[in-house]
Amino acid sequence: MSVISLRPARDLRAPLDELIRDHGLLSVTLALMRAALRRGKNRPPPAEGLSEYLRRDIGLGPGRHKGPRDWDRL
Repeated sequence: MSVISLRPARDLRAPLDELIRDHGLLSVTLALMRAALRRGKNRPPPAEGLSEYLRRDIGLGPGRHKGPRDWDRL
């Protein structure tokens, strides 16, 4: 078995409590809600127009080749 050391809840709440103390409950709550709603809009652009070299560099698999291939011309 592996041992998982969990942090106590008070250690996890400390940064949030500090934000609430500094900025107020309403401001922190609204900022968290805005961040949660904005999260879905920050999607990366489609990778379909990237070259095979760029796709490989960022860790994507090979894409669909839309143009004619060299061996199709023969």
